[in-house]
Amino acid sequence: MLVVKPVEHADVSQCIAIRVDALGSLVIGRPPPYPGYVEEAEAAVHANLDDPDSFVRHLKVVDLTDPDEVMAYAKWELYPNGRSKENLEKLKEPLSEEDKSVDQYGALREAAHEYFCTRNGEMGKHPHLLLALLVTAEQHRRKGAGGLLVQWGLDKQKETGLNCYLQASEQGRRLYRHYGFQDMDTVVFDLEKYGLKGVERMTEMIRYPTKSGKKDG
Repeated sequence: MLVVKPVEHADVSQCIAIRVDALGSLVIGRPPPYPGYVEEAEAAVHANLDDPDSFVRHLKVVDLTDPDEVMAYAKWELYPNGRSKENLEKLKEPLSEEDKSVDQYGALREAAHEYFCTRNGEMGKHPHLLLALLVTAEQHRRKGAGGLLVQWGLDKQKETGLNCYLQASEQGRRLYRHYGFQDMDTVVFDLEKYGLKGVERMTEMIRYPTKSGKKDG
């Protein structure tokens, strides 16, 4: 039986390993992790778990027959009053030179930073629930674990009446549509410009708090 549970400190290394395996160090283009990336990512999760006032919910899916193995990992962010003024101002800050120089993909990191911060900042002016991350371990894909983590947010939507929002890669788009999310806008990143191959399509998606997930009227 698969269940959703809060991530605990002992789970963090597994969660970040799944994230790196699925996304590298960045969802756009999936460049490999730079030196220190894993430690930084783990520290950020530990800090959230230690903060009783955190708006972030780190969640995992486990099988009760083997509850120590994390099958899938998600990060939902809850903004019942929108983002704080301080948070919105921080999203306007450009990527630091230090963060751009961690590897040869600095220009891609800058473009991704602008994409996510601009869109999260605009949505952050309004109350909403943000699915910031969803990854499933390769050996556990197509077992329904990812869907359980989406459903956690939809259950929270029923409680709060808030819109659910996310930015989806092409891989995740079909899953989110199944749960009633609809496209808002798609941006295509030409990865050739950044030293990688192919393109990456990122789509903003929203689900309204109605039975169908669509906006009334």
